[in-house]
Amino acid sequence: MQEIIAHLEKKVHATDAFDATAFRESLDIDSCLHWKTDFPVGVIHHKQRMDASAQAYFAEKSLLDAEGYTPNIYTIETLNALKTDVPQALKRVWALCHEKECDLFRYEPKYPDDKWKKLVDTFGIRGVVTLSLYDETMTPCLAESQLRDLMRSCKEVPSLKTVPFVWMAVLPSDKEVGAVLRHYFGDCYIDIEKGTSHICIGWHERLGEVNMRHFVCPPSKEKQ
Repeated sequence: MQEIIAHLEKKVHATDAFDATAFRESLDIDSCLHWKTDFPVGVIHHKQRMDASAQAYFAEKSLLDAEGYTPNIYTIETLNALKTDVPQALKRVWALCHEKECDLFRYEPKYPDDKWKKLVDTFGIRGVVTLSLYDETMTPCLAESQLRDLMRSCKEVPSLKTVPFVWMAVLPSDKEVGAVLRHYFGDCYIDIEKGTSHICIGWHERLGEVNMRHFVCPPSKEKQ
């Protein structure tokens, strides 16, 4: 876990002004671990759960079997093509950190009628990293609502529930989410000043153990 946080902190300090795209592209540079960014953690399960354009694409690329089910195993090239051509057929996370390089990825449904096949950890997932960008309209209640959405989405993937979860929040210098960070991550967070903004990084050693029973903001006020 500390390797991940140290690497993220180093990358933040290495930039003069935070740029989300450049930052994500830099993650796999000078790291002892491997990084997959904007990575699919779910692939749609059956053609009946797709729109017409996705059905046509999967059929054209021979990605449907005789009963209309999608494959369980994908190459990184196929996944990248799906991201570009039919992004609606995927569930993605901002970044995954893992132990070893891998070119084949396996996805399985939990139940036969599931909409999504979920990523199976065959390559040593060490953590999932999410990113939220905020402007002057940000409030702590909005940030909490969006953080909870990210955690719920990741918890739907069994292979992510057992690994560390990291939330990065980029805020204007006059905004803060300290109460949210302390509520969900305890003392496991840092705050880095960066020009006219600051970057908060909060983490938990095991996503499935994050306590989501209680709120900083009452549910009726989440998005206020």
